[in-house]
Formats: sequence, structure tokens, C-alpha cells
Amino acid sequence: MNPITIAWLLLPLLAAFLAALLPVIARGGVLFTCLGTAAMALAAQQSWVPTSLQLLGPLGITLRPDGLAAPFLLLNALVCAAVVLDGWRRPQSEAWPLLLLVLHGSVNSAIVAADLISIYVALEVVGIAAFLLLVLGGGRRQVWVGVRLMLVSNTVMLLFLIGCGLLYLEQRSFALAAVGQAGGLVLALLAVGLLTKAEVFVAGLWLPRTNAEGPLEVSALLSGTVVSAGVVPLLRISAEAASLLPVLRWLGIASAAGGVLLALLEPDLRRLLAWSTLAQMGLVVILPAVGGLYALGHGLAKAALFLLARHIPDPALAGWRQRRLAPRLWWPLMLASLSIAGLPPLLGFLAKEQLSSQLPGAAGWLVTALGAGTVAVYARIWAPPGRPQSGAGAGAGAEAPASTGATLLVSALLLLSVSPWALPLWTVMPPRVLAGAIVKSAFVFAAGLMLHRLLTAPAFAPASATASATASPTASAPALGPTAPIPAPPWRPPLEGLDELLGAIVLLGAVLVGLLGWQP
Repeated sequence: MNPITIAWLLLPLLAAFLAALLPVIARGGVLFTCLGTAAMALAAQQSWVPTSLQLLGPLGITLRPDGLAAPFLLLNALVCAAVVLDGWRRPQSEAWPLLLLVLHGSVNSAIVAADLISIYVALEVVGIAAFLLLVLGGGRRQVWVGVRLMLVSNTVMLLFLIGCGLLYLEQRSFALAAVGQAGGLVLALLAVGLLTKAEVFVAGLWLPRTNAEGPLEVSALLSGTVVSAGVVPLLRISAEAASLLPVLRWLGIASAAGGVLLALLEPDLRRLLAWSTLAQMGLVVILPAVGGLYALGHGLAKAALFLLARHIPDPALAGWRQRRLAPRLWWPLMLASLSIAGLPPLLGFLAKEQLSSQLPGAAGWLVTALGAGTVAVYARIWAPPGRPQSGAGAGAGAEAPASTGATLLVSALLLLSVSPWALPLWTVMPPRVLAGAIVKSAFVFAAGLMLHRLLTAPAFAPASATASATASPTASAPALGPTAPIPAPPWRPPLEGLDELLGAIVLLGAVLVGLLGWQP
């Protein structure tokens, strides 16, 4: 089976080469490649392929298409396929599917790689492909956002490479198994790079502005699948290094708390989704045993929400309930957001229950409490469906077609709730435990809805937001384009410039060195 694994890994690059020669097959090539990745995900989950493959000797490439990689591979396949299907009827640059194939293949490589040099190369290619997709056909502002992302990515990957060199000096190996014996400085350097790629804590502050000003299909890729390239190596390293796991646990909880708080205050739908990604990825990294299932549920739902946001002309959240969504947009938006919020029996509920039940002590209770905050965040976009009239006063999405990609992702989200990834977890739960989990979820939803009502009360809402929310529902929506930013509210700290982002990364590295210890 080793030649099959290698052929699958090279398939996206071969498809990109053929698509460059025959552009007419490019989109079909993406779908075929995604089908191959989904098949490999199933094979890895069922252990039909070797779970470890070593090439070129002990210092060469090591691949692990194992149970940890399986849900991330499936996520990569479904999100990339959904993005292609969503834009099937829209004219696109010939370079778009080629870059998507390169991104897809490099994310696959980062997911299954088990040596630091292979991870480094894969992450660099992921960064370059994401940058090119972000700036393709964009204006000056969009290009600058892409350059900012590239500079941040190159900086943290330089720190990661230095960590790889120090590990080799210490252990004479680049294997992940050697990281368990590494010193605190090496762990800190590796963790800073991967936390930035995984969009966790202050290292992920580059994401909200990128989502607000970049193409939303690229945002779906960033929050849906690109994060996997950083998360999987981070989970593998934390499983090897016992000293790193408790640090990641509390950094993840801090990321979740900060992301929820900022999402509750955010007036822009696109940035709200980005802050929510920051929060949810913090929860993914705190427990390797549950990280794959949690990332799968979150990635499918979040990518669907970004694809739906492309069909909603006004991203302003003020007065959202006065602008009715057409049913073709409303039902996938509700199912995706309810899954992230943890409504039973959706996949998000199962992942949250597995996470909170396996975390020890106060950490489990904190995760449960943060679930109420997540409910309050997504309650901001829950509204009854409607069939708005066209013209002035039309609701969001009045003339928008249904999102094919979002429909695919939400359908996959529902089917996966009874798939081999989830069904064993349902069957091993005793009825009393399952009933208790459902009751706990009901209390979390009640608390979250109460928090939402409290924060939207006139005494707490900002004056501008209150005025917009109470405006006549027949007033026309602001003429904002799909990438036009909403003016920044006064509470938003100036943390999204390049200098501030680099400073936050340096500060995070210093904190990690202090927690993990400077000495080898």
C-alpha cells in the first residue's frame, strides 16, 4: 500500500500540471483530487493503509496517514470541493483551480508529515498558495492584506526553522518523536510557528482583517481547511512533549475566551466568523484525542458560513433581525451555526461533549461555560426566515441563489453525525450519560440566549447599533460590497497592523519560553 499513499500525495501536483496544460479540465481535476483525498481519509480511519511510512532513511521523510490525520483529510477534501462547486458558474482566473490544487496538496502533506523538515516545507507552500489565492485579481487593499499575511507567515516559519535546527543539535534528529526530549526553547519556537498557522490566541490576530477584506471563498479555505496544516503538527508535538500539553490547554482556553468576547462585540458578520474561528481553534488544540472530531465539525460549519456570507450583500449585524434571509440561505446558515453552538444531535454537540467530559477539573467547566458564550455569539445571526421583496428594503439574500458549496458542507455535517467518525462515540455513551449531556446542552443554550438578550438590551448596546436596529425594516440596506469593511468600532484595539502582529508573536514566544523553560 506504500506506492498508493505516495501516489495519492503526488496526485494534486500532477493534476495541477495537467490543468496548466489543459485548463478545461482544471475544475474537474480539483473534484477528482478531493475524491481521492476523501478515499484516503476513509482508508486511514479504517487502518487500510500503513499508519507510518519512512522514506530515505532515518533522517528522511516520515508519513503518518493515521487516525489523527483522517478527519483533517476528510475536512480538506470536502471544503475544497465545496469551494469549487460554489464558484462553478462564476468566471474565474485560470490560475485559481491550479493554486487550489497546490494548496490542497500541501495541506495534505502537512497533515500526514511526521518529521519537522517535511512539515516546514509543506507549511511554506501552504502560505505561498494562500497568499496567491488571496491577492489574485484584488485591489491595493487586498494585496496589502495578502502581503501582511505573507510577512507574518515567513517570520514565524523562520522561528520554526530555527527550532528545527536546535532540535537537530540536541537530538540529531528531525523526527517528531525527538521533540519529547527537546528543551523549552525548541518547543517554544516550534509552537509559535504552529500556533500562528493554526490561528490560535494572539498569534491568530491576522485572521479578522484578512476575512473582512479578502474574498470570502478564500476565507472559507482559511478557516475551514488551511488551519489543519498548523493544527495537526501541533497536536502531534503536544502528544510527544508532556510539558507542552498543559501550556497549550490554557492558551487554547484563553484563545476561546478572547475570541468569544470579541465576537460578541463585533458589528461585522465576516469578522464575527473570524473571531469565532479564533475561539474554536483554541478548543481544538487543548486535547489531541478529540481535536480531529472537533476540527471536522467546526471546519465544515465555518466554511459553509463563509460561503453563505458571500451571498449576503450587507455584512452589518446591526438590525439583522429586520432583514429576513431567504429560506435557501436561512436553513444552511442555521444548521451550520447551531452545530458550532452545540445543538444535539449535530456533530458539534458530540465534539463539545467529548471535549468537556475528557478535560480534567476546572478546564472542563470552563469549556462548558464558554459554550454559552458561543451560543450568544451565533444568536446574533438567528432570525426567522422570510421571503423578502426585491428592490428597496429587500432583505439579505433576496436575489441571491442557493449556495451549492454550503449545501454540500451542511449535508456532510448531518451525515457525519452517524458516520464511522461519530457513530462509535454515540454507541458507547450510556443512556443516562447521553441524557445528562442533552440536559447540560439545554442549560448552556438557555444561558447563551439570556446573555444575548442582555447584551442587546438598550442599556448595554452601543447607541449607533441601537439606532440601526430600531430603524424601519423598509429602509434600504447599506451599499456595501462583498469586501468593503465596516467602520471600526471605538472598542477595537489597534492590534491588526503588521508591527502589532509581529510584536504579539514575539510576546507569545517570550511567554512560552518562560513557561517551558529556557534551558534544554
